[in-house]
Amino acid sequence: MSEQLLEYLRVSLSSHGLPCERHGQSVRAQDGLVIEPRVFPRESVAGTAQVQVDFAVESPRLGGLPFLDSFAGVADTPENAEKNAFSKFLQGSFHVIAEALTTHDCGNDQVEWEDWAGKGHSWRVCTGPLLLIGSRAGSRIEGFGEFFPRLTHLFQENMSAGPHWMRVYLGALDGKQLGSEVLVDGAVWPAGQALLESHAFEFPEGFASFRHLLIASPKDG
Repeated sequence: MSEQLLEYLRVSLSSHGLPCERHGQSVRAQDGLVIEPRVFPRESVAGTAQVQVDFAVESPRLGGLPFLDSFAGVADTPENAEKNAFSKFLQGSFHVIAEALTTHDCGNDQVEWEDWAGKGHSWRVCTGPLLLIGSRAGSRIEGFGEFFPRLTHLFQENMSAGPHWMRVYLGALDGKQLGSEVLVDGAVWPAGQALLESHAFEFPEGFASFRHLLIASPKDG
C-alpha cells in the first residue's frame, strides 16, 4: 500500500468535485466507484528507480468486470517514480473513469462521448485523450489516426452486448516495435491485437509510445 498514492487519488477526486473517502487500501467515491492503487517495485536501471502502479477499479456500472489499469513510473527515487506513474494515470485514464463510472461531469473537454452501434445493441462510449510519450522532443508514432477508426469498426462488428473497457498500447524503440496490447475486459482481444500488429505504423528514433482507454456502457433504448 502507498500512502502517497492514496492521498494523491483522494485529492484528485475531491478537487474534481467527486465526493470520496479513503477506506483501507482504496479510495471510495460517489456512485459506488472504488479505486485501489497497487505498487510493484522494479529493479532500478542505471540508478533510475522504476515501479509499476496498478489501479484496480470497481464500479456497479462495470457489471462485475475486472478492471486493472497499469502504468510504469520512472524517476530518481521510488517515491518520485510513483508520482510519475500517477501523473500518467491522471492524463490518460482518470477522467474516463470519473465520467463513465459516475454521474460526474468533468467538463473542459477532458473526455469525448460517442454512440457506437453493435449488432442488435449499442453503447455510449467514453474515450480519453491519447497519451503520447516520446524520449525526444516531437517524436511520436505515426499512423494511429488511421488505426483507431478501423479498431472502432471492428469493435462494433464483433463485441457482445453489455459493458466493456478497452485499453490499447503500442511502444517502439529506435524504429522498431517494442511492445503492444489490445485489452478488452482485462484479456487480450485477438482480433484487435491482430489489427494492431498488421497496421502500418511508422516508428521514430528513440523511444515512443501511445496509450488509449475507453469505457463502453450499454445505451438505454
